[in-house]
Amino acid sequence: MKSDYDIVICGGGMIGAALATRLAPHGFSIALVEAQAPAAYDLSQRFDLKVCALSPKSAEVMQQSKAWSILQEMRLCPYKRMRVWEMAVFGDLTFDASQVGVPELGHIVENRLVQLSLWQALEDSENVDLICPASPQQFHHEGSTTTIDLDTGQSLSARLVVGADGAQSKVRQGFGVGVNRGQYQQACLVASVNTQLGQQDITWQRFVSTGPQAFLPLLGQHGSVVWYHQADQARALCSLSNEDLAAKIMAQFPPQLGQIEVIDKASFGLQKQHTQSYCKQGMVLIGDAAHVINPLAGQGVNLGFQDVNCLAKVLTDAYNNGQDWSATQVLRRYEKQRKLANSLMLHSMDAFHHGFSQTNSKTKWLRNLALASANLPVIKKRVVRYAMGM
Repeated sequence: MKSDYDIVICGGGMIGAALATRLAPHGFSIALVEAQAPAAYDLSQRFDLKVCALSPKSAEVMQQSKAWSILQEMRLCPYKRMRVWEMAVFGDLTFDASQVGVPELGHIVENRLVQLSLWQALEDSENVDLICPASPQQFHHEGSTTTIDLDTGQSLSARLVVGADGAQSKVRQGFGVGVNRGQYQQACLVASVNTQLGQQDITWQRFVSTGPQAFLPLLGQHGSVVWYHQADQARALCSLSNEDLAAKIMAQFPPQLGQIEVIDKASFGLQKQHTQSYCKQGMVLIGDAAHVINPLAGQGVNLGFQDVNCLAKVLTDAYNNGQDWSATQVLRRYEKQRKLANSLMLHSMDAFHHGFSQTNSKTKWLRNLALASANLPVIKKRVVRYAMGM
């Protein structure tokens, strides 16, 4: 295997692999470095705990390679409606794909299967070498080249290093990029469940003072429960037996879901962070390596796919125009577009979180008034299009 590349992407998860599929057809030589391969797919497998809501815009990124058709041969669940409500008179509304003339609002899919479909789409690419298992340890930048030392003892060189290696990015740390971060007082319980009723085409999200409660449909009689709570309460819920947790869920969630059986569960803390810079000479950051937002609206992975689309266009446009596509001034074009958009989403989710954490009657009245206003057709259509990445 060779050691000199145009681009080394550190992190072969959903976002790093998606970038490789977007860049491969344009002639860049690419190494995709990942510590752990996704497990193979089998129809009899249990559903994973980690799922995401892919927007149509994110699906479009995957459709530019074979990844989307491969994913469709596995399992993914389209949803057409989204109900959002708070326990009050006015605060209940349902968004519907038909309001903007599209077949669905998005798809609920397991993270692993998104990654796996992208990897399989890369198998026939002559321009991409998948190096796994391997992790970057050190970076040495000199002139227009960076050398990446891997924990396997191998060294790679590249004109551009892409950090797609998550919130604890070794690329970000290795290039000395600072980050602003914060921790929420809430935590999130995630449970994989079987449902009495068959697949539904709707996601449910209710807001209570302790945090949102959501149900995401999966294929067949399966679903994913996402329950935000105070950190100690989320841990307490997670420590319950599956039977006792199922009883708690059925007491809190819509009766339309029927009986619930908990199959697996986990809890995790909530954080936010945003890097001070998205790029330096010979390096650029995408996805969670650049930004981590509150996951309550399910937009984190979709922001990462938007990063992919933007960076791929910036690099290929520069390449096609005969420019030095790895130059900082070119990478700044990507940063200018994505940093502002990601910052707006981060602050919006922050405001959303704090707004729905307030328990006084005036704030509740304002929240429900906002939800009632969103029922107006013009506003409703805009909200739906925004949620779909349109």
